[in-house]
Amino acid sequence: MKIIKASSKEMEKTAKVVGNATGGFAFKGGYDNVNWKLVRAMCNIGYSFMKKEKDVNVEKLDLNGIYGEMTIPVNKISDNIIMYIHGGGLVSGSAKATRAYCSVLARFSGYRVVSIDYRLAPENTYPAAIDDCERAFLALHEKYPNAKIALTGESAGGYLSFATTVRLISKDEYLPTCLMPQSPLCDLTGQLDRSYYEIRDNTVAPEGLDPLVDMYAPGADRKNPEISCMYFDQLEKMPPVLMSFDANETLRADGEKMNEVLFSKGVDSDYVMLEGTFHACSTAGVGTPETFELLMIDIEFLRKQFKESYYM
Repeated sequence: MKIIKASSKEMEKTAKVVGNATGGFAFKGGYDNVNWKLVRAMCNIGYSFMKKEKDVNVEKLDLNGIYGEMTIPVNKISDNIIMYIHGGGLVSGSAKATRAYCSVLARFSGYRVVSIDYRLAPENTYPAAIDDCERAFLALHEKYPNAKIALTGESAGGYLSFATTVRLISKDEYLPTCLMPQSPLCDLTGQLDRSYYEIRDNTVAPEGLDPLVDMYAPGADRKNPEISCMYFDQLEKMPPVLMSFDANETLRADGEKMNEVLFSKGVDSDYVMLEGTFHACSTAGVGTPETFELLMIDIEFLRKQFKESYYM
């Protein structure tokens, strides 16, 4: 476990901007009358202002009917791939919205990064999102059979990284080389203890998790391992995992408990905890010293799992 303590003016400014942008809609519940098309459009507009790295090219992909975008760095060091699953509470987000962060990940890692669209709730309930992620992952493997593939994503994308791997293990399919979930949801039963730390989270409020699950998986058993992944009875088959989350976000408890369970099963699992940042801060990329440090830790983890010693 590594701790990154935020102290930079860049992080202070970024956290304030994120707080102002999300404070009015912090996944607190009361979703019945939400105009999701408007929410998604606003989110995509916000992401469009994020700075994109140079020295990368973006190509469209059809992954067995799932739309994807491949960000290819000019300095590509191997054929290995990072598959990125966007966040957005399972109700918003898109491959287009991840272009800025994917460009950072591709530029600094030297790997191709593939981001995908998956069906969103409430129009498309469980298991639609996992079905799409599974289909895209296997199509990516079929298209690039010699490439190792890492799965990563923030928030809901972190959850889907775990859930997709649970599905692949259950079906004895090809598995990702490693997982890098950022601020993932791991237990949606409502039984996880979050009382041992102070929650300061402008994006995900504890009281918003239950109604979100009701919207995503209405009537489903919340201990279904595809919904609450830490209840999976074959967790020992998980590939190596590196998580990241903030010390005061709602989902800190998910990350710490999931790491504890994985470690007890003999999985190579670890996490980075940031202090003084915000939920899913990793997507700030090179915008702050703290997230740049996290980016470098993530890339070192990827190189180790891909068994590559090339350093830029």
